[in-house]
Amino acid sequence: MKAYYATRSGIDLSLLRIKVFQTVQQKLGKSLPQNGMLDQIWQFPLIWPLELPDGLNAVDKDIVKDKTKESLLDAAFATKITDEGSKIDVTNLASPSETLREITKKQLIALFENKVKNDEEFSKNYNGYRFDTLINNVADWMSTKNESLNGGDKKAGYKDRGTDTFPPNRNFRTIQELRLVTGMTDEFYQILEPQITIYGVKGLNPNSATSEVLQSIDPTITKDVAAEVIKRRQDPQLGPFKDAAAFWEFLDQKGARVSINKEEFPINTDSFSSFRISSIGEYGGSKREIEVITLDINKVAETVNEIQKKVDEKAQPAGLTTSPPAGTPGAAPTAAGTTPTAGTTPAQQPIPKGPPRIVYWNEK
Repeated sequence: MKAYYATRSGIDLSLLRIKVFQTVQQKLGKSLPQNGMLDQIWQFPLIWPLELPDGLNAVDKDIVKDKTKESLLDAAFATKITDEGSKIDVTNLASPSETLREITKKQLIALFENKVKNDEEFSKNYNGYRFDTLINNVADWMSTKNESLNGGDKKAGYKDRGTDTFPPNRNFRTIQELRLVTGMTDEFYQILEPQITIYGVKGLNPNSATSEVLQSIDPTITKDVAAEVIKRRQDPQLGPFKDAAAFWEFLDQKGARVSINKEEFPINTDSFSSFRISSIGEYGGSKREIEVITLDINKVAETVNEIQKKVDEKAQPAGLTTSPPAGTPGAAPTAAGTTPTAGTTPAQQPIPKGPPRIVYWNEK
């Protein structure tokens, strides 16, 4: 029980840190420093009892030790918060936005193609393999249509399951459900699992994305270019990329002449909206783990609206748009039962009361 509640303490403190970060981010808006220091509110690991840093004088060490002894929490915990929005959201394969569907499909296929390029053993086994067929099967799982994107009845690939409930025609409830998709092997799943999510923010954050996810954007972003991106965003003088333009410009400087439509590819550099919290508590040899994911629904809706707005503007003559105005039927919701307020910007949207919205909770 002590191990469990130590773990819960780590979760509660992590939720507070995320709330503080979101509040400060919302209030400062465009005046935020671009060196990434604000991100430290949630980024640094939190450990209890506190670890004493090197170079701490004897007086301060004694103060920390005394306060630790006075604490009512005699168990230990360690927590880590990561940006879930830095991953590729597979639910975009079923998005109403054709742009998001196509971008996501190309990224997921690229994860496998880059594995073929960089892994000699994997290349021997899967060079020439049609990974687009596998990704279509993933999309079919969520689609409400009976016909597969690969052609024919999509249920045909599940006849050996002994049930007619596959595919279920809904979004994935857990990442692990991907293992049930026809054609998905353990090897394929292990490639996808670290790089994907079902709780993303409908955009990519180059300030936190892994090398594999960065390479999936375009074939010209090689492993070396991705390493340069990571080195650049960690530079204490330059800090993270301040906007999409800065990111694309840096890629051009490094020789990555991307062929994708930069205007339509969703890049989010100024908002961390989806977080994964991992907390481990321990007492007397007993250990408990809890994993939580939070999601800012308002931020997700704003991103989707912005993507659709760009698509509509491109498809319609100047001055015309097919997007319904905010507050009317058909407008994308910012949260349950609400729509964006006309004339406001993301920085002006109020932070919802209470703790961050939890969309996933798993205990071990």
